[in-house]
Amino acid sequence: MIDDDAQFIIDEGVFGVGSPGSGSWPASRERSGVVMGAVQSGKTASMLAVIAKALDAKVDAVVVLAGTRTALWQQTFERLVAQLDTLDQPWSRRVFVPNRAVLNRGQQAPDLATLYALTGPLGRKAVSGRLPIVAVVMKNVFHLERMAATLHKSVFPAAAQRGDAFHILVIDDEADDSSILDAVTEARTGVSLADTKQVPRRIADLWEARIAPGETSQANLYATYIAYTATPQANFLQDASNPLAPRDFAISLRTPAQRGEVEPRSPSYTDAAGLKSWYTGGDMFYRSLSSVPLCRTEDPPDEVFVNAIRAFLVGSAVRLWRAPERIGPHSARGVRFGTKAEALSSFAAPGSMLIHPSSAKDDHFDVAAQVLAWSDGSDRRQARARIDAGERELSVKGIQTQIDDEPEKWQSWIRDFADAAHRCYTALSLPEKARVPGTEDWDEIRRLLLEEVVPGTQLAVINSDETADDRPEFELSRVGHTWGPPPNHSTIFVSGNVMARGLTLEGLTTTLFTRHSDTPLADTQMQMQRWFGYRGSFIELCRVFLTPGQLELFSAYHEADEALRRDIMAAMNQPGGPSTAVSVLQGYNFAATGKIANVTPVAIWPEATPFIRHMNSPECDSDNAELVADLLGRGYDVVSAKNGRDLGLILREDLDLLGTAELLDCLTYRDHGPGTSGRDSKRWQSLGNHLGLTAQDSEYPLYRAPFVSDGIDLGSNSPYAIAAYLRAWSAALSRRAPGLVTTDPPFGPWGLVDLQQRATARPHFRVALRFGRGPHVANGPLANLGHPVRTMGREVTATGALRATWGSRGSAGTHVSDVEASERYPGDEYIDYFARGEPVPVRGSWGSARPPGEPGLVLFHPIAHKNESFSLAVGLCLPLGGPDQVSAVATEDLT
Repeated sequence: MIDDDAQFIIDEGVFGVGSPGSGSWPASRERSGVVMGAVQSGKTASMLAVIAKALDAKVDAVVVLAGTRTALWQQTFERLVAQLDTLDQPWSRRVFVPNRAVLNRGQQAPDLATLYALTGPLGRKAVSGRLPIVAVVMKNVFHLERMAATLHKSVFPAAAQRGDAFHILVIDDEADDSSILDAVTEARTGVSLADTKQVPRRIADLWEARIAPGETSQANLYATYIAYTATPQANFLQDASNPLAPRDFAISLRTPAQRGEVEPRSPSYTDAAGLKSWYTGGDMFYRSLSSVPLCRTEDPPDEVFVNAIRAFLVGSAVRLWRAPERIGPHSARGVRFGTKAEALSSFAAPGSMLIHPSSAKDDHFDVAAQVLAWSDGSDRRQARARIDAGERELSVKGIQTQIDDEPEKWQSWIRDFADAAHRCYTALSLPEKARVPGTEDWDEIRRLLLEEVVPGTQLAVINSDETADDRPEFELSRVGHTWGPPPNHSTIFVSGNVMARGLTLEGLTTTLFTRHSDTPLADTQMQMQRWFGYRGSFIELCRVFLTPGQLELFSAYHEADEALRRDIMAAMNQPGGPSTAVSVLQGYNFAATGKIANVTPVAIWPEATPFIRHMNSPECDSDNAELVADLLGRGYDVVSAKNGRDLGLILREDLDLLGTAELLDCLTYRDHGPGTSGRDSKRWQSLGNHLGLTAQDSEYPLYRAPFVSDGIDLGSNSPYAIAAYLRAWSAALSRRAPGLVTTDPPFGPWGLVDLQQRATARPHFRVALRFGRGPHVANGPLANLGHPVRTMGREVTATGALRATWGSRGSAGTHVSDVEASERYPGDEYIDYFARGEPVPVRGSWGSARPPGEPGLVLFHPIAHKNESFSLAVGLCLPLGGPDQVSAVATEDLT
């Protein structure tokens, strides 16, 4: 499937509008888009496949932007060279920058002038001979500056001389890291150009000239920029003036799983190879295997630290027990093999634990000291001094004492893993159960613990502190012509932000996540979930220890992530191809990203009592009056006070969700009609994608607003937005849509509600026309109802909108007559209860919100104008119990 997805990226992204020079490209000769992968799902493999296919398709130059740190940049370069240069005489097939010989001299890295050097003659030779240029560049201002200079001085002039189209493909790995530009916010805060974020501008310099931004630097130069990331929230939300913003395509990669469709594309596809090949991401950790549970939240705070370490050590022993022919981490020390293949088949697989306490570097050393002190029973201050001195070994003697003193606490993990294996077997319908030792095997597990796991396990503090340990290394160590075990054969890592991106912890079974944030950000914390990946071969041994609140956040991030992925794929499945018109979701308790300052949350729920204050002028409101008259013409009852005063008319029949939505969509306004191609339509189309709606569904499309040229924007107070919400409610009663939450307490994911119960309690809507004390309606459709209609005397603004909304609030003592107050009239929001003699629901903490299962209300108000004319305003009461969803919207998009 990697090949298929890579070909799609080539066809629909790189060459989505045809070959460069064919006349179908934009005038800027630039295209930009985003490729979304899942956290630790194999984005690098996809990226390399795209590069290979791009070179096959005769792209002239490929520039890979690889990380902001030297180690990741070198790792990407080495992997790219190893996988692309597999044929004889690779130097005759392409030109690499940096030159491999420069990096392989076994000395200090050369200065930047040498590192990205490409002489004019070599550049001309490559371009004229159509040898593709492949560059791997660190995302650093100075590295980018040197690479841009090389391209503009040694490559592009030769391309101009060649005369035909020259196509450069720029692939930005981890593109939401340092490549985001929030130009509008920077301008508003008065930041000078010299101080603004320079990396995005330096990236654009690779193909643009500063004197002519917004287009390539020469007429025959064509550029495609692809942002690769698992968390593209900021990429979509950033200011459109950033040349790196995705404007032309958005593509989502697929992951292998138990189920999924190849056509039409879905976020996952069925992989018959089984659990060992499936991607183990949020769906497994937070949904399908939640009964195991893989995520532990019940441990007391004072015990969770020790229990997590026990889980890792026992789990590591179980993995060794399963492979007795392999050499464990302690015995492997000092063992060497003559070939790499022999070493790989002999050493036990690496094992890892991650403790993520906070972003503070000093905390990492303190926690490492806590682990050391626990292992040997020493004072934590003394342990910290030993950590600072470089000690990283666990105490075998100390842990042996703990095992002998409290064997039950260690043996309990054997039972826990056995139970987890059974639950995984059942939940995933596996062909066989994972092999787990029983209590009768405890003696062997204990031996492996004390002879291999504990003495073979090291602590490692990974952060940017100069005294921290080296970055994780899971490749076999090479000593001369022999091969030894990986440096991190069995390791307890203590780290923070460094572990949050671009790094895979091999054999990670146990994570202790105690980090807390007062302002949680979805994209940042999504990257922290290092337990995702391909861990199916030992998934029953995996555990994440965290607080209930953090688990709730991670689950919500997964819902938003899945919704975005579905949104992107829905467009990919359409004839028009991949589109960037997607919605980025966030929650009431977390933001989508912190990289963009001017973002605001926008919910689909119009709240409990939305009121459409906007009105037509009287002479333009006859269609709405006729709509109400026709509806009441089906049959109505008069709502009367005890003194005989008529308060309004109420329709005898109720409308269902779709009928109410149709009623609202039939309202027309002379100066309001957003149409179905604007910002609001995009949000509702995204929700339809999340719900999986198709043209065969009665709710499709959700948003059906008419178009009025130069109309005003009513946002969520538009009747068409409320109609779309009611259709979404109807659709959600039979669907598990990611990113939806409930509007009633206890608030939680829509995916966890009882859909049958929700469908039974779906609301019906009562429709009424409220009377006032103004003049009678003398002309038009409402004058022919067979009952006199009196208008309401309410204040209207200069723009023709009703100034106040709901009136006759008896409990507040405002807008209420003495007669109504004496009869305990409950207020206009409850006129339907009053009309039918029903008790008004008790108001809870949500004020006027009607409880789930109660009817809704649509109440029309005939508002008096001069010369005994009137126009209609309308308010609604929506019961709780429906769905909600919060999108992150850039502020300028709301203006």
